[in-house]
Amino acid sequence: MEELKDSDLNQNNHLRIDTQPHQQECNQFLSNYCDFQSPLKTEQSNLEIKPKKEVYTNEEMKKFTKQGIVSLVGGVLIHIELGTFYVWASISPYVAAWMRIKDTTITHTSMSAVYPILGIITMSFLSFGIKIAERVGFKFIIGCGSFILALAFLIISFVQDIQVFIAIYCIMVGISGGLLHMLPIICGLRYFPNKSGLVSGVIIGGYGFGSFIFNFVCKAIANPNNVQPSVEVIEDGKVVLYFDSEVGEKVPFMFQVLAISYLGLGIIGTLMIRYPKDIDPDKMLTTLEALQPKKNKQFEDQLPTCIIPNRKECQSVTNGIKSKPFILLQLIVLMSCTLGMMISNCYKFYGFELGFNDSLLTVLGSVGGVMNGSSRFFWVTLTEKTSFKFTFTIISFLNLASSSILPYNTSGIGYLLIIGVIYLAEGGLLAIYPVVCAKIFGKKVGGVINYFMYFMVGVSNMIGYILYAFVRNRIGWEGIFWVCFAINTLGIILGLFLKESGYDWQDPQIRLKVQSGLQMQDNNKQ
Repeated sequence: MEELKDSDLNQNNHLRIDTQPHQQECNQFLSNYCDFQSPLKTEQSNLEIKPKKEVYTNEEMKKFTKQGIVSLVGGVLIHIELGTFYVWASISPYVAAWMRIKDTTITHTSMSAVYPILGIITMSFLSFGIKIAERVGFKFIIGCGSFILALAFLIISFVQDIQVFIAIYCIMVGISGGLLHMLPIICGLRYFPNKSGLVSGVIIGGYGFGSFIFNFVCKAIANPNNVQPSVEVIEDGKVVLYFDSEVGEKVPFMFQVLAISYLGLGIIGTLMIRYPKDIDPDKMLTTLEALQPKKNKQFEDQLPTCIIPNRKECQSVTNGIKSKPFILLQLIVLMSCTLGMMISNCYKFYGFELGFNDSLLTVLGSVGGVMNGSSRFFWVTLTEKTSFKFTFTIISFLNLASSSILPYNTSGIGYLLIIGVIYLAEGGLLAIYPVVCAKIFGKKVGGVINYFMYFMVGVSNMIGYILYAFVRNRIGWEGIFWVCFAINTLGIILGLFLKESGYDWQDPQIRLKVQSGLQMQDNNKQ
């Protein structure tokens, strides 16, 4: 038996293979079917040692850190602009008043259709942004997307036809928002690959603060005097209140201010963001590992040759979407996100029916946006330290409590707290789905699988709209809240059947060949 010295082990990532008689054939056979490739090659008793990996110098790391911080700030600015996604629920009553100046058939129901359409388009384009940016450049796509989003608000300030308005708003804002969403995060992870939770949490926090800021901006422009909806309209036998033309006439200027603001944020953010092509990801990870305190590691005397290693990562998207955990996750997303999506679309409509004033509801939407965005890092950290099931169960019980209390609450402060909790839970759900996708399917295809999860968030948004627009007229607000309670309960039950680890993603045919080969070797030995 040949033995390696400790110095040799240190140069080979602490791996060791002992070459024994009759084992070389088995090693060669396994190498054809298994992922493991030994850094030590045993050919005619000659050992080949891989050279030590290069690392960045302290000066280079300091430079990358400064550039990374600047890029993160730019990413936050871009996501503040993208936070317009949640602004719609706050401004839709103002837009309805503006539309009704020309067309009195416009209703809150028609306005609420914008949000789910926007959501589905946005979620559908999340996966394309990275692919396009890798070909034409991250900074170019971020700049163009930010400009298109700002241009959309300028154009719709002159459009008072509901169908044209929905088409322009949903297509231009939805596509640009979907393409841009992940790009600042990818740029940040290039600088800080070992701090994925912090990077995504900081940048996506800007998403929530965007709605916080611009909810107040829109309220200050469209309804500075905090007038209450006073135009009574009979819809389905019920009295529905709308803002008068005093509010509606200010909407075009509101859109133009948003366009200028988003253009400024887009320009500054684009200039600050940088995708560092000069950073070698492998070299960066090696450097970061070298900077960490050394840990004692135990060495195995021999690599077992007759154990077939499980594939811990799914090797293709096709295999992933055909698997049981994928289908289960899709249903869990659909069940768990419906309440939050419906509330983020209709909280003002319901609040007006309860008699709350516009100022309180604007504060509510802004606080909710902050809780949605700023809490995501906490939920990701909790999931990583515990499990997806644990965090998901906590979030789901928050939704259950909210949906069961909401129908009977008449207090303004209580309404603010309940809606804030729902926003908090929704931010948590959107944060932990990428974590569980990476854990189940692996990093190779987990990110792509996660885009399917986000698309189901858009579908849940549409279900929330259906509940508001059609089911509410028959069973009332109390009834649809209890429907959401039942749906969320079903999501919790489905979550109990989800296994987070222990999957073997190896091709069954390859595994069968390996097992047959090992069995033949055992028979030959006997």
